[in-house]
Amino acid sequence: MPYKIKRWLFKQFQENFAIYFIVAIVFAIGIITGAVTIKVLNSEQKNGIMIFINTFFRAMGNNSFENLSIFKQSLIDNFKTIGLIYITGLVIIGIPIIPVTVMFRGFALGFTVGFLVNEYGLQGFLFSILGILPQNLIIIPAILSISSIGMAFSMKSIKNRKFKSINNNMHWNIVNYSILILFFSIIVIIGCLIEAYISPIFLRLISDYFN
Repeated sequence: MPYKIKRWLFKQFQENFAIYFIVAIVFAIGIITGAVTIKVLNSEQKNGIMIFINTFFRAMGNNSFENLSIFKQSLIDNFKTIGLIYITGLVIIGIPIIPVTVMFRGFALGFTVGFLVNEYGLQGFLFSILGILPQNLIIIPAILSISSIGMAFSMKSIKNRKFKSINNNMHWNIVNYSILILFFSIIVIIGCLIEAYISPIFLRLISDYFN
């Protein structure tokens, strides 16, 4: 069974490689844009962000955050993205909306990491490696896969309409699409668990450097 799933996923990736590549490029552009945006912030904006970060670390050092609360918030944030991608992909408007969503995720990540490293140096780098990287190593590839699947489904639906092709397997296509989204959504949940229960352990170890 695991082999069949692996072969099925590989087939999906192989058939839509160009879309996966485009989505990855869009995400990379978002990261670069987010990192560059730091340069246009004025001192007042930077100070406001730094106050927020310092408050966060004080709360982290005092164990004021509950793991379950972090997990719930992470689920909400990520599944808003997944829900948007799933619905827009299903109703054929995913082609313009999904890349914007992916770019925004990249922008947020690039801005966050860039700001931390730029303003806090080594401490910011450690925060990025220990507090941001672990969960995103799992969440980001899953989100990019979901985005690519949504784009591919939208493009296929438009192609069928353009050539007025009668697809008797439309029901199965939707089921297949939903199963793929569900599969990668489970991977996102694993990433959320890491963000809530593993990353905070590392963050508490370096929280004193930010106080």
